[in-house]
Amino acid sequence: MKIRPSIFLFIVVTAVLIALVLWYGKMKPLETTATLIETNAALSASTVTSSPASASIDTNASSAQVASNTIVPPQNKGEQMKEGLAAMNDVPIVFYGRLADQFGNPVVGAQIAANVRIYNGVQSTVEHLTVASDGNGMFQIKGGKGESLGIMPKKEGYVLATTSTEFKYSYMYANHFTPDLNNPTVIKMWKLQGSEPLVSFNKTFKLPYTNAPIYFDLITGKTVSSGGDIKITTSRPSGEVSEHNPQKWSIDFEVINGGFIEISDEEWGVTYSAPDSGYQTDGTFGNNNGPDLVDKAFFIQSRNGQIYSKVHLLFGINDTPDGFMNITFSGVANTNSSRNWEATAPK
Repeated sequence: MKIRPSIFLFIVVTAVLIALVLWYGKMKPLETTATLIETNAALSASTVTSSPASASIDTNASSAQVASNTIVPPQNKGEQMKEGLAAMNDVPIVFYGRLADQFGNPVVGAQIAANVRIYNGVQSTVEHLTVASDGNGMFQIKGGKGESLGIMPKKEGYVLATTSTEFKYSYMYANHFTPDLNNPTVIKMWKLQGSEPLVSFNKTFKLPYTNAPIYFDLITGKTVSSGGDIKITTSRPSGEVSEHNPQKWSIDFEVINGGFIEISDEEWGVTYSAPDSGYQTDGTFGNNNGPDLVDKAFFIQSRNGQIYSKVHLLFGINDTPDGFMNITFSGVANTNSSRNWEATAPK
């Protein structure tokens, strides 16, 4: 069969058109890429040929934009705490002191051990140094910076007679210590004269409640019908006295043929001779918190000055009307009409 010339021509034209379409489709991406390359090159050339002044302005604007976009991280809490502690606790440690005995005389040549407490967020430690008192009992301590200072003077034949030798320099304390060159801090030391025998006692009484007076003999550690050293009369309301039912109660405290001086536990521990005056014969001590104790320390002169005692009293009320009161006396007594308590001094 013969193909008509018209049909043959149509087939050839169609094939040529298809070939052209395929060829053009492959070339288009390449042309696009070339166009983009040419465009970028033109932009780069334009930038390079820009004036120096324009380049400078662009650079500064870019720097300003970077600076404005820079985020400074906030300080963390740990660093803030360290800075706060350093500001409050890194205080110059300077101390002006004078050592004096019970007669007001200077304590010469004593060795004073000093401990500087450092707590500033970076360090938590204690530094040690030693100084000596001069011919007038004077001494100075310069210990860098710290939170507090503790001192301990020592000399043969003397014992410390001051209740506290720790000084808080930190600004965290409202009444922080401030040194004064013209007003040195006096540290008392007791010059030992020779100890005498003492009687020690530590006795607990468990007694049923009564509103009648109870007499205590400190030397024998017994209750007596009258006399002795101390008389206690207890007053409490009826019913339960406890944490769940707090009620006011009290004791009347009286020394037989003598008197007492109420003191702190610290003073109790560093006093080596009974005062010669200032005693009162009786007093009332109360408690409004149910089962809490009356906890007191006294210097006591009893039996017309025959006995001088250092006494610690603990008194616990009975929680129920038929319960027991707990009363403890502890301490020492000189039974020779002497005020000497030097046997209680640390060795």
